[in-house]
Amino acid sequence: MQILKKIILILLSIIFFTAPGLAAESNIFSVEECLRIALENHPSLKKNKIATRGARTELERIKSSNRVKVNLTGRAGYDGDYEDSDSRYHSESLAITASKTLYDTGIHKLNREIQNQNITAAIEQELITQISVASTAKKAYYDLVLKILNRDVELEKVKNLEKHLETARGTYEVGNSPFIDVTKAEADLAAGQVELLKAENDILLSQEALKVAMGVRNYEFVNILLPKKFPLPQAAGKLEDLLSIAMKDRPDYRKILTTIRRRELEIKLAARTNVPTITGSLGSTFSKREGTNDSKNYSAALNLNVPIVEGGERAARITAAREMLEQDLTDEESLKLTINQSLRSAALSLTNALERAKSSELAVKHSEENLALAQGRYEVGVGDSLSVSDAVRTLATSRYALYQALYDAQVARASLDEALGHLPEEFKNGSN
Repeated sequence: MQILKKIILILLSIIFFTAPGLAAESNIFSVEECLRIALENHPSLKKNKIATRGARTELERIKSSNRVKVNLTGRAGYDGDYEDSDSRYHSESLAITASKTLYDTGIHKLNREIQNQNITAAIEQELITQISVASTAKKAYYDLVLKILNRDVELEKVKNLEKHLETARGTYEVGNSPFIDVTKAEADLAAGQVELLKAENDILLSQEALKVAMGVRNYEFVNILLPKKFPLPQAAGKLEDLLSIAMKDRPDYRKILTTIRRRELEIKLAARTNVPTITGSLGSTFSKREGTNDSKNYSAALNLNVPIVEGGERAARITAAREMLEQDLTDEESLKLTINQSLRSAALSLTNALERAKSSELAVKHSEENLALAQGRYEVGVGDSLSVSDAVRTLATSRYALYQALYDAQVARASLDEALGHLPEEFKNGSN
């Protein structure tokens, strides 16, 4: 019986500690951890890795196409006079032949170089996706931070309104204020509680968005590790320096340069359509026929293939390849404009957000002082209820503005890092 009780207790403890809602409480992530999980789990990254492996496999196939080929052919049958079906002889033969292309005007080499460019482009695409995933995860993380801080603002507002309601009731009971102050305080508190419920729901929605950004489904909740102070990101720097860095570091720009190089190689390859080729072969044949001696034959040959009429295929391929190159050159110019615009936009947004954050900090400080003054004046009977309600809302609005500015600064920094072709600074700090 004691053993049975112990087993039941063990089972209950296992269920308790592994229940989704309870186990999730231990999933507390910093921004660095969220970025790491996103870069390890997001499905789009796995897809890119598969594409890169496929490009490498295709290169191996191209390499193998020009290696020595060896064929073994065997034959067994009956031979004889067609008209004399009784005079047939059993015969056997075995042949082995080795062949290889000796000269193809560099076509095979060009195919290898083109595929190497494809591999480079696939690797750059992996980096493009990594940067995009990390940037999205960072923005989702700080969006959740913002929603939690906004919820805390609503909690503070509700507490201040509860305090004001208690004060209004006290002053009414002693005859220092009208009953309308009580009813207004009750209405303000009810409205504040509604806003608090909305803020709680916003947190749940933001949690789901963060899970999607991280590429995970196995967390019932995503509890983030709130920083002690909403961090200020690094400033933008000079636009000229940023543009120089982006042209060197952005994987999408390097990818378009790789594509242009591939198009140039494809033009060279198209120019060698239907060109002469030389193949060499070595062979040995062993044959045996009933009633005759065994025979062995050896052969060596050089085969020259010279196309005579190609029907305009070469010219058509060259034209098509040149048109593709022109499109890629146009894409390069468009990408340069996009890079310039995204850098300017992110840098300006970051500068603006940092300036708003500084101003908002002062506004919060003044709003706190104004609320304390309004509450004190009302408690001694020289202030009015409306001033307290306004002061409570003004403080909440000031805090909202501060947190929004800090969030906007983090989002702008994430956009700037993405425009530079960099992973977020938090990922680099967390990986050291």
